[in-house]
Amino acid sequence: MDRRMDAMALYEEACRRDDGHAGHYNRNVRVGSCDGPVMVRIPTAGAESMDLSLWPEPVLLEAIRPYVGAAPQLLHAQADPPFQIHEFIAGRSLDERFPAGTPLPNRVLDDVGELFERLLRVPSSKLPAAPAGWPGDGDTAGFATALLTLVRTIRAAGGPATQQLYAELGVPADPCALLAVRAGALCARPFRLLHADLHRGNMIVDDRRTVFLDWELALWGDPVYDLADHLHKMSYLSGEADQVRAQWERSAPADCLPGWMDGVDFYLGYERMKSAVVDTVRWARLIAAATTPDARESLAGELAAKYEAARPYWEPVGSIPTADAIERASLRWARPLPRLTTRGPRGGSGGTS
Repeated sequence: MDRRMDAMALYEEACRRDDGHAGHYNRNVRVGSCDGPVMVRIPTAGAESMDLSLWPEPVLLEAIRPYVGAAPQLLHAQADPPFQIHEFIAGRSLDERFPAGTPLPNRVLDDVGELFERLLRVPSSKLPAAPAGWPGDGDTAGFATALLTLVRTIRAAGGPATQQLYAELGVPADPCALLAVRAGALCARPFRLLHADLHRGNMIVDDRRTVFLDWELALWGDPVYDLADHLHKMSYLSGEADQVRAQWERSAPADCLPGWMDGVDFYLGYERMKSAVVDTVRWARLIAAATTPDARESLAGELAAKYEAARPYWEPVGSIPTADAIERASLRWARPLPRLTTRGPRGGSGGTS
């Protein structure tokens, strides 16, 4: 049996299984092979695009293999049907072992610092070309504008019911207006490779090392964004965040440092604003699907907290909706539209329109 037939057998087994880990863009299933366990990675059909992406993940993994040892090894990839096979990484996700609010071992923080150092030094000549229209090297303002354009596109998507949900919950029609003004003042910095999705769920740890998964959202852009995005998603304890910032500053080449602290503040604001916009619809779905009042109340409170965090970064600044108001609006949004009927002359039902 040739390698492709072996890969197809593993893929077909993964498709039959229901015990994998499902992320937003991919489902990962551990499958046994003749050489030991592997991870089969299958795209999630119909996943809504909530992030920028530049390259197919297999192409990027092959490009960085000589430079980033803490990424999984790609064993196979194909486009029809689309799937990848990665080496299986033993261990548990950082989210399982050390959830937010739990102190992290210093070795994990050191591993994060080492990853940033390696990313900052991947030669641009070894990476796939950026697509046409992507901001040129050093165009930090253009990179920030691309991020803001993504959020504006997400905010404008959806039908009248979704637009009404946004309006009712106080999400501005242009939630990026204030940050767009600040984007023009960002210092120019040379672009570097960014993972752009470094959070606890994408980090596998054992007693020796940390491996960083899920490279499908990797970007070529302002290196300060990768740091800020990571800080936003990790919910570090105060001292841990300071340590990671200091490690990044020590690792960064001198030409990446101008205005970097202001850049972190800008991108943290962007992430808080983006989270409020993107999670309006995502949390509304979760609220509508919740089976208990307590669960709905808890989810609505989470969305209210996201609005509170985003409030300084958009205008006009209105009042933050209460959890009760968020719950009611979400249930109205999720309620199916009434079935339209026509009435006959004696009140009988005609066909649906």
